[in-house]
Amino acid sequence: MKKFNLLHIFAILILLLAAIKITSGFYVDYLWFDDLGYRQLFTTPIIAKLLIGVLSFIIFFLILFGMGFITYKTYQGANQEHPGFWSRFPSFFKKQHNENGTIDITPPVNKKFVILIIFLASLFLSLMLALQTVQSGWMQLLQFFNATPFGETDPIFNMDISFFVFKMPFYSFVLNSLTSSLTLILLAGVFFFSFSGLIRIKGNIFKRGSLLIPRSIRRFWSILIGVLFILFALQRIIAMFGVVYAQTGYVYGAGYSDVHVTIPLSIALAVVALICGVASFIFFFKNDHRLLTRPILFYLLVGIAGTGVLGLVQYTVNNNEFVREKPYIEREIKYTRMAYGLEDVIDKEYPGTETITWEHIQNNRSTIENVRLNDPRPLKTVLSQNQGLRYYYYFNDIDIDRYLIDDKYRQVFLSTREISQKSLTEEDAGTFVNLTMKFTHGYGLSATLANEIDESGYARLIVKNIPPQSLVQGIDIQEPRIYFGELTTDPQYGYVIGNTAAKEFDYPEGNSNVENVYQGSTGLEMAGINKLFLSAYFNTPRFYIAREINNDSKLLMRRNIVERVSTLMPYLKYDQDPYIVVGEDGKLYWMLDAYSHSNRFPYSAPAGDVNYIRNSVKVVIDAYHGTVDFYAFDPDDPVLKTVSAIFPGVFKDADTMPDFLKTHIRYPEDLFNIQSRILLNFHVTNPSVFYNREDTWDIAKKVDGAETSSTEPYYSVMKLPDEAESEFVLTLPFTPASREDRDRNNMVAWLAARNDGKNYGQLVLYHMPKNVEVQGPLMIDSMIDQNTTIAGKLTLWGQGGSEIIRGNLMTVPIDGGFIYVEPIYIKAAQQGTSIPQMQAIVFAVDKKIIMVETNSLDEAIREFFGQKGLPEEPAPGTPEPDQGKPGEPQVVQPKESILKKLEILKQQIIELEEEIKSM
Repeated sequence: MKKFNLLHIFAILILLLAAIKITSGFYVDYLWFDDLGYRQLFTTPIIAKLLIGVLSFIIFFLILFGMGFITYKTYQGANQEHPGFWSRFPSFFKKQHNENGTIDITPPVNKKFVILIIFLASLFLSLMLALQTVQSGWMQLLQFFNATPFGETDPIFNMDISFFVFKMPFYSFVLNSLTSSLTLILLAGVFFFSFSGLIRIKGNIFKRGSLLIPRSIRRFWSILIGVLFILFALQRIIAMFGVVYAQTGYVYGAGYSDVHVTIPLSIALAVVALICGVASFIFFFKNDHRLLTRPILFYLLVGIAGTGVLGLVQYTVNNNEFVREKPYIEREIKYTRMAYGLEDVIDKEYPGTETITWEHIQNNRSTIENVRLNDPRPLKTVLSQNQGLRYYYYFNDIDIDRYLIDDKYRQVFLSTREISQKSLTEEDAGTFVNLTMKFTHGYGLSATLANEIDESGYARLIVKNIPPQSLVQGIDIQEPRIYFGELTTDPQYGYVIGNTAAKEFDYPEGNSNVENVYQGSTGLEMAGINKLFLSAYFNTPRFYIAREINNDSKLLMRRNIVERVSTLMPYLKYDQDPYIVVGEDGKLYWMLDAYSHSNRFPYSAPAGDVNYIRNSVKVVIDAYHGTVDFYAFDPDDPVLKTVSAIFPGVFKDADTMPDFLKTHIRYPEDLFNIQSRILLNFHVTNPSVFYNREDTWDIAKKVDGAETSSTEPYYSVMKLPDEAESEFVLTLPFTPASREDRDRNNMVAWLAARNDGKNYGQLVLYHMPKNVEVQGPLMIDSMIDQNTTIAGKLTLWGQGGSEIIRGNLMTVPIDGGFIYVEPIYIKAAQQGTSIPQMQAIVFAVDKKIIMVETNSLDEAIREFFGQKGLPEEPAPGTPEPDQGKPGEPQVVQPKESILKKLEILKQQIIELEEEIKSM
């Protein structure tokens, strides 16, 4: 008896532990969402999934069980009509003598057993279909009921765009779900009825009486096929609206053929489907299978004929395409620009060929002071070598922002110093305590101005060391600890634990370490039932074994900021480049741009998997506490309004964002890239020019090692044309699209996204005159490569295993013209210790170019302009300088550099003389 009780207790414990494990994911996720203050983001999807799951389960069960029961009754009826069918299997079925002397041969199962089987099978299939429906349909259901109007009416169907974005997907989903399930039932029935021999063909199938179908099966099919035809009719109507996404010919969206053929054909097929449905219902009463075959054949013939007509009409359209498609091309241009937020782009003319003088440079000092000499790629290596301090520190990314530094508006590069758990593991320091309790956070950051290089050729740091030491006014870090960042993926355990008896490592100091205890506002408490479920969730008993863990300890999970935010709000897309901000309160904040989007915007050309996008949300993550705040910066966006209605209270008003954070919002690169690529064609609003591709563009190319690649957009502080003050802008140059016969690399336009104050988000497209040639970035790079003197220098520096790194070529507009700046770095052959060092600056205006061995842009500019203007003509009798090949620009070395080399040579001669005397 005791053994029996112990077994029961053991079984109960096993079941209890299994239940805890199964529910641990749900419980821990609830704790995590609630800890961040977003309980509704957890409960709303669950409630919606339960509702749509239960509703779809009931619908599918009624359909399947009803069809199954009807099928069973149909077989019973068929058996009564054709008793000889079961006699083919005498050994498997029972014989029953009736009172009238007849013999029934029936299956050996009783009615209750059959119904039970149908019931269980229907339960299982309904559950599978409902689960599939829940995964793909719950959000469509919520969007359907919370749809926000766009205020823009579709010109063909006179429907608000919200119908296509929010309602039409739900209609399609419901119809497709019902149609697919009923079609499967029909096909299964056709196969089984035909296999059983209950349906027979006698003679010509197109004649009445040639298809022998028992009455019960005929009535069953008439209802099922009739309902299917009604669903087909509704599907054709919904598919008709789908022409707004079509690309039958030249146009994306409804074109000439779609409007004049596809829409009428869809209506015709819907009418024919309804007629077929009526005929199917008549088949219920009238035993003539031609009521099914003729309408179905007619439906197929209409579809085939319509496809033929569509092809014929499209052929005629292709022969006179522009005339036929012109109004639809205009519509595509309008709605594509609308979908990508380009209808408000400001177009301006920019000369591009104005002569730049010394006075222009002096009048644009704020622009010159922020031209990027520090290139992010070598800068990352410099920081890792000079500021890593320990092997486990890592600088993951260079973030570009602007700050008021010593009362000047300056462009600043920042990079956070995070802990690399991979390095800890590789160095045998990856123990459980180290990875989860000791090395829990990064510490501080390093920062440098965009254009300042020290005397050694490295970036001059304005924030460095541990604890962070700021050498300027404008950046002051009071809380440097980074518990939540870009590298905090916790790959081995999936969490860290703060506030334990094992003090957390802060930074090294002398022969010991400075330690700290996490006191952040977020984290899952590790006491009571929480500890039990956390242990089950992470499959570990260590939370009970480790003595360092106490009731005040907190478990931190999903610390990677992108994972953290996308887990909370997966209904938005997120920019690939989160960036760090040092607040006026001395704390570190991550800012991440989020996009509301859709792929259902009518007449809009797609860009990847979207054809509508808005940077509607700015996300702020506290690097220490891990709190997440969503700020709505485009509250009028209908997609964001719909998501906000589904999840009320999640998105805060932009006005509630602290002012010191507002000054650091920036136009996101991912959106800018998408808009730039759309503008390559859609900057043109004239349908004739658009159709003939007379003015298509390309992203300007640049030299990238031994190959060429598209120029990346870059942030800069500059004074835009016709503006009084410098501002933080994101820019990108364009060139004409290259043809097969020749490449065209002259610059035709450049796009600027403004980032400051009331001008935030404004896009300005500057066009160059079509009758002038303005040097594009690749043309400047080609001038560098073709100049024997510059190329010779670069080759010389690259000898002995050294590597030449050519930084990003900056194309800087100034007073109607352009200056071009490219930093040159040298990297030593020793890969383990090599640090890129600035060696020279290439400076160009128009087709005049110099390379100066300096780390000062001002010095290069002075050499170029002779400190007073454009290079002067040499006085009569002055020897010609060595300019390489004819037509090539001169490589100039600064006077200071020459004097320095002479001094070194002089010292070497003196040392040589002393050595000779000593001999």
